[in-house]
Amino acid sequence: MAIRTDIEKKELRGGARAGGDTLRRTVLIYSPDLKFSFSLSLALQERYRVVTTSNTAMLESLVCTSSADIVIVDAIPSGELACLIDALKALRAGIPVLLTYVYDARNVIHDRSIRQHVQAVLYKPFEVDSILSEVELLLTSP
Repeated sequence: MAIRTDIEKKELRGGARAGGDTLRRTVLIYSPDLKFSFSLSLALQERYRVVTTSNTAMLESLVCTSSADIVIVDAIPSGELACLIDALKALRAGIPVLLTYVYDARNVIHDRSIRQHVQAVLYKPFEVDSILSEVELLLTSP
């Protein structure tokens, strides 16, 4: 049995890329809006490996089986969403979750509540630089 250094473990977890590609962190995006997922993946793909899904069961499977370093969830806050995020965190302890959605003052109770389950919230519309900065911040936070 080989003993691996922390760097080797991180490289294995991050998945060394064939063909000499540099190691990149993986961003997992969940959104029922395929156009949003596509646009966001285009913005992130220069810096990160990006995986998208519009299916919550697939999201859970990807959190378990992939080397995702962060999850971006695009959904309206609700009790059901809080349960989903808690389930993701039970599958992969410590994985940061960034929530994006269009703010609605009628949903203020869920907005306050969901913040206990995620590391950050960005209201749509947002600037691409804002999400890039937030992702980088969450990935570098202990």
